[in-house]
Amino acid sequence: MSSGGKDGKTAIRVLAVLAAALAAWGASRVAGAANRHQLSPPSRALPAQDELTAFAHGVTPEDLRQLLADGSSEGTTAGGTKISLTLDARLQKDIFDLFRRYDPPYGVFAAMEPKTGRVLALVGYRKGGEADPWLPLKAIYPAASLIKVVTAAAALETGAVGPEDEISYRGGIYRITRRGLHARAGRGIRTMTLEEAIAKSANSVFGKVAVDFVGSENLDVFMEKFGFGQRIPFGLPVEPSHGEIPSDEFLLARTAAGFGEVYVSPLHMAMILSAIGCSGEMPRPVLIESVEDKDGNLLYEAEPSKWRDTVTPETAEALLKMMVKTIEIGTSRRAFGSPDSTPLLRDMEVAGKTGSLSGWSPPMRFEWFAGVAPVGDAKLAVAALVVNNNHWKIKGSYVGKEAFSAYFGYPQSSPPVYAKARRKKKGRKVAKKKARGKARRAAKRSGKKTPAAKRATKPRQRTSSLPRSFPGSSFRG
Repeated sequence: MSSGGKDGKTAIRVLAVLAAALAAWGASRVAGAANRHQLSPPSRALPAQDELTAFAHGVTPEDLRQLLADGSSEGTTAGGTKISLTLDARLQKDIFDLFRRYDPPYGVFAAMEPKTGRVLALVGYRKGGEADPWLPLKAIYPAASLIKVVTAAAALETGAVGPEDEISYRGGIYRITRRGLHARAGRGIRTMTLEEAIAKSANSVFGKVAVDFVGSENLDVFMEKFGFGQRIPFGLPVEPSHGEIPSDEFLLARTAAGFGEVYVSPLHMAMILSAIGCSGEMPRPVLIESVEDKDGNLLYEAEPSKWRDTVTPETAEALLKMMVKTIEIGTSRRAFGSPDSTPLLRDMEVAGKTGSLSGWSPPMRFEWFAGVAPVGDAKLAVAALVVNNNHWKIKGSYVGKEAFSAYFGYPQSSPPVYAKARRKKKGRKVAKKKARGKARRAAKRSGKKTPAAKRATKPRQRTSSLPRSFPGSSFRG
């Protein structure tokens, strides 16, 4: 059924009724950094024009929210209208059960078919087992290193730098300094390709890419191309992802690498990976598959469509190949393992990007993974976020791996043993502390200074901490 035959007055009434329903349903827009962590329902968004037909036949946002909370792909309204969602109920359940098994403070997940935009999972989890379908639609989460995907796209699209081009940097790969942005040659200068930089999430390299090859205006253009600042047409309200791109080169470098004021929803991040997996074409997300009346007559059926163009097919292909290295040699290597240990990787290539950052009050740690597979014939795009406190067991990369394995029919696996690694590290610190105490006591008896005491008498060079755009923020990649 099409809404094309309705007259103008009917269409206006439908819009008015829907807007009123959404206003009553929830009004909590993020207004600033101080309250970005408020996890109330998103607001101020309307469905795509064709989905108004479904809402005109008695479907409400609350009906959709309840189906998502129940993990069900089918339901019936109070008036007898039958709703079918695009959800993969098994994937929805598997991811929710995974979050429940490890019970992080928050777990958020979105998955979709890249070619059609059909949303296959929207999981929001709160500690203790509570389902919260709003969480994947909120744009309150710092994008962290996921923004490097947009930075790399802008650099590749201009032709100023390629995946194999070497970029010079000074010092380590995680710290950005004003001096390091102008490093060209000399002592302490190293080089890294753009491909390796995205795999290892090298902040210092991406800071230089932003300053030398992209620029603030161009990065802002590509943010818009990928949908930042834009209202996403969807069956439920989605908060627009947003970001501030500064003109100062040092702040630009930090923002382009992941330290800036850039916030994204998991649903939007899945859409971005869908675009990269489909030659640059970003699909419109679809949640309502069909609507029938109580007699089984079809009232509405989804028609997948493209929402916007992002980058050229050549740039999208280059990005995909670069992000495969994240899985093979980069920041997701430990979670995904090798093809010998992970059957999934024997049959297909997975492209992905991670992001890690600390913020909120009390402090939480955001662990992102966004990915798409198989490379060359994209069938699933995911965005997984685990918000951890000091006691954590899983990261976004592990959730992403389990999502791909579940969807494509591969066995489950256990996460890397982060907790044991921390205990082992703590044990080493305790052993060193005991050894230093023993050395001090022995030195006191002999009247000699320990090496640590000798170092303490030397003047110390002070180092300044980096400015932090997100309260209490720190991250690697």
